[in-house]
Amino acid sequence: IGDELTYELSTDNLGRTAAQTLHKELEYHIQRLMEEKIFQKYQDMVGHMVFGSVTRVDSEENTFIEIDELRAVMPRKNRIKGEKFKPGDVVKAVIKSVYIDKSMGIKVELSRTSPKFLEALLKAEVPEIKDGLVLIAASARIPGERAKVALVATSPNVDPVGATVGTKGVRINAVTKELNGENIDAIEYSAEPAILITRAMAPAIISSVKIGEDGKAVVSLVTEQKSKAIGKSGINIRLASMLTGHEIELNELGARGESKDENAKDLKALFGDL
Repeated sequence: IGDELTYELSTDNLGRTAAQTLHKELEYHIQRLMEEKIFQKYQDMVGHMVFGSVTRVDSEENTFIEIDELRAVMPRKNRIKGEKFKPGDVVKAVIKSVYIDKSMGIKVELSRTSPKFLEALLKAEVPEIKDGLVLIAASARIPGERAKVALVATSPNVDPVGATVGTKGVRINAVTKELNGENIDAIEYSAEPAILITRAMAPAIISSVKIGEDGKAVVSLVTEQKSKAIGKSGINIRLASMLTGHEIELNELGARGESKDENAKDLKALFGDL
């Protein structure tokens, strides 16, 4: 048991039924092998950017895109708000996931809303990122609205933010154009959470940051900076929280640099409950 016996089988002596069976078996195994290779190829490309031609858009607004040897799909939820595609359009997107569908075979899902798409566009546009002189430490997006990206240089001679933005913003503007006008804030990464949060809250000027044991960050700032910190519809503080991984709470400071809560306590001590 366990030994192998190999012998030659002449196909000349096979009948018609046996030949058809052999043909089907060979065809099946070759097809399976090809599917496995294609699946592994695209599995390794998850997070990478691809481009292809739109073949059709169905009634649910799923966009089908021809890329190399297969047809990928970009669901409506993975499309930037306001975008519409028609057959023949060339579309850039990032591979979000690859899976096997029992009825449809290999399915490749594309996305233009993933932070990985922003990172792939920056890598294509900025030579320093492509060459590894600048690394993208973290990124966060609210698709079609605004994005933040934290950058770190591997060489002391390279300015990560300056290299990414480019002369007069030419590099970052090219990425913004591809993202339908999505504004991109580039900041320098810091391993110190308080410094990273301070930079992530830009354009607001922060007075201090205290991080509690539960990971919540209490950001103190003067009243004039509050609207900048929150941003339109809360977009700035949401992106800062997504980028840093900390829940952020704002604490307004009074004229003496004390929080409003501290001022209230002082008044209460002087006048008591009114």
